[in-house]
Amino acid sequence: MYGGYDASTGPKALVTTCNALAVAAVAWFLFFGGTDTVAGWFGTELDHAELLRRELLIALSVIYLLRFIATTFVMLRRSMEWSEAAAVGVWVLIIHATMAYLGGTNAASVGVLPWLGVVLYLLGSYLNTGSEYQRKLWKQAPEHKGKLYTEGLFKYSMHINYFGDVVLFTGFALVTGSPWAFVIPAIMACLFSFVNIPMLDKYLAERYGEAFHQYSEKTAKLVPFVY
Repeated sequence: MYGGYDASTGPKALVTTCNALAVAAVAWFLFFGGTDTVAGWFGTELDHAELLRRELLIALSVIYLLRFIATTFVMLRRSMEWSEAAAVGVWVLIIHATMAYLGGTNAASVGVLPWLGVVLYLLGSYLNTGSEYQRKLWKQAPEHKGKLYTEGLFKYSMHINYFGDVVLFTGFALVTGSPWAFVIPAIMACLFSFVNIPMLDKYLAERYGEAFHQYSEKTAKLVPFVY
C-alpha cells in the first residue's frame, strides 16, 4: 500500500465479483428455472433436487461468499496479483457451478449425510476463518511485530486454515449427495499439499529462520496430529 492506495484492490475486487456472480448464477439455476434452461441447451432432461437440498446449497454458497469477503478485505490484508486473481476467480466459479449442478440435479431425499455435511462445512469454516481471526488479533499487538504466530488453532496444524477449506468443501460435497463432488476437496488437498504449502513454507523459513524451523519440527503440516 502506498499513499493510502492498495494496488491489489482491483484484483481482489475481480475475485469478489466472480464469487458474487457465481452465487447469483447458483440462485438462478436452483430456483428460477436455470435447471430447465441448461437442460434445453444440451437437449436433455435434468432431475430437480427437492427444495430443502436446494436451500442448503444456496445457503452454503452465500456463506462462502461472505466469508471470502471478510477474509480478503478484513483479515488478510496481503497483496494480490492479477494473475492470482484470475486463477482464483476461475476456481471459485468452478466450485460453485459444480456443487450447484451436482446437488441441484440430485432428486434423492435429504438424509443424514447432507446434515453431516452441514456440520463439516461449519466446522471447516470455523477452522479457516476462526484461525485467521485469531492470528489477526495477535498480530495487532505491537510487541508481536515481526514474530511468527504459532498459537490458537495454529498450534495443531501449521496450515490449519487450509485444512479448514478441505473440511468445509468435503461437507459441501456431502450436501450435494453426489460422489463426483468430492473431486473438489480432493483437488484442493493436492494443491495445498504440493503447491501452496511448499511455497509458503519456503517464504516463512526465509523470514523467520530458526523460529519457523522449531515450529515445523513439532507441528503437523496440514492435518492436525496426522500430517
